Amino acid sequence: MNKVAYYLMLFVGVLTCLQFIPHAFMGYPAVLEHIAKGEIQEPAAQGMQMIWVYSSTMMLLSGIWMLFLAKPIKNGDNRARLQGVLLAIGLMIFGMMCGYISQIVLNHLFFFTIEGILLLLANTVFFTINPNYKNGQ
Repeated sequence: MNKVAYYLMLFVGVLTCLQFIPHAFMGYPAVLEHIAKGEIQEPAAQGMQMIWVYSSTMMLLSGIWMLFLAKPIKNGDNRARLQGVLLAIGLMIFGMMCGYISQIVLNHLFFFTIEGILLLLANTVFFTINPNYKNGQ
């Protein structure tokens, strides 16, 4: 049993789902405010809105997917482990690229790098493959 990996997956999954709430319900109105003030020019305004809705949706779906992966991770499913590793890599790359783009390493989006590191630990250091695990059994 991979209890530590399971709890790390649950923790990051719940955290990502919770991050969706301020992102969608506080961030999107802020985007609209910037558009209204003219800080985001008209050619980019519609795309910015679409990107914000997409990123909010994907944030929620990524968190939910982590919650779905938690139990197979606990049981030692190697396929779930691979998905967890890919999610971890994606989060780490996103967080580091945000630091690179902003030229501020420890910006508020660096938190995604930390989440990615936690997922990577869950799916490597704290994970043991169960050779008897077959499709949820």
